[in-house]
Amino acid sequence: MAVSLHTHLLNLFIEKGGFFNKDLIIKKNVNKGFGVFAKNDIPPDTILIDVPHNLLIPVNEIKNINQSRNSFQQVFFETVTSNNDYFNYHPLMSNDFELNIINNVLKKNVSLNKNFLIKHKIFSHLAEEKKRIELLSFTRAIFIKEHNKKFFMPIMDFVNYHYKGLRYSAGKNNNIYLKSIKHIKQNEEVLINYTQSTDAISFFFEQGFIDNSFNSFKIKKNELKIKIKTISTFNEKYFSKENDMYTFKEDILFDENTYSQSLLKFLEIFPIKDRQKMMVKILMMYKSSISTNSIDKSLEKDSEIIKKFFMSVELYTNIIDNYLELVTKKNEKN
Repeated sequence: MAVSLHTHLLNLFIEKGGFFNKDLIIKKNVNKGFGVFAKNDIPPDTILIDVPHNLLIPVNEIKNINQSRNSFQQVFFETVTSNNDYFNYHPLMSNDFELNIINNVLKKNVSLNKNFLIKHKIFSHLAEEKKRIELLSFTRAIFIKEHNKKFFMPIMDFVNYHYKGLRYSAGKNNNIYLKSIKHIKQNEEVLINYTQSTDAISFFFEQGFIDNSFNSFKIKKNELKIKIKTISTFNEKYFSKENDMYTFKEDILFDENTYSQSLLKFLEIFPIKDRQKMMVKILMMYKSSISTNSIDKSLEKDSEIIKKFFMSVELYTNIIDNYLELVTKKNEKN
């Protein structure tokens, strides 16, 4: 009986020094693709997968997927591209029809719309092989800050995403490993959160899919500009000022059903009695900047990209609603 590609890859991975816990198994689902599951109960603080530095594949060194440096890389790319239909559904592959819908929905949100259109334009001018590498990079690789590079991580990338999943760790030998933090039950899927928290639409634009577990919203630094003549206090560390226009220089992150301390620094510019009202106003501004009211929602039946895009839009607005409620309740207590 022939050995499957992913089994062959796993065997090579272990042979070359990679670690895959004996109580784990890789399974492939027709609809969901690969996943990593527990064969037996696994206690907390157990190493699950460890990718040594020599098996990490720097994205910037890959010029052609079909011309790998060694047999291990060759089998890796054969495995991850053996079912690459999802490439066609990544938003960077949007045609004019799909781009028009995305543009109409996001036209009031200059930041989201502009960033996506720039990425799409750059991507559209790439050679076909470079496009394949870029799509693999977006969907199968992560940026590791300790190395200041983006890497493909063979075997580790079979672990699927969940917002409350585990996190990668960088080892002292430049390895990347995954460790359990709680008891993992037999047959339970191992899940990981492998991306920085932004917002649901940006997540979709980057990853090419949307997951309902996602629960964060981010106002990026220098994006929030407030025109105001009378202020409570003014801290130059957090604001830049031009005439009566104040630009907040820090990220404001709504994450894990709470918000970053930078929100409080932003609110200090307003009188105490106005702070809750202004935060609600700002969140409502972001929510109203995304609208599908003028879009025929039945168009999603003609495009998998638009179907997923609409899902990300709905999640985006639902998450803001959640944090609107959180901000209101927290300020009521204070």
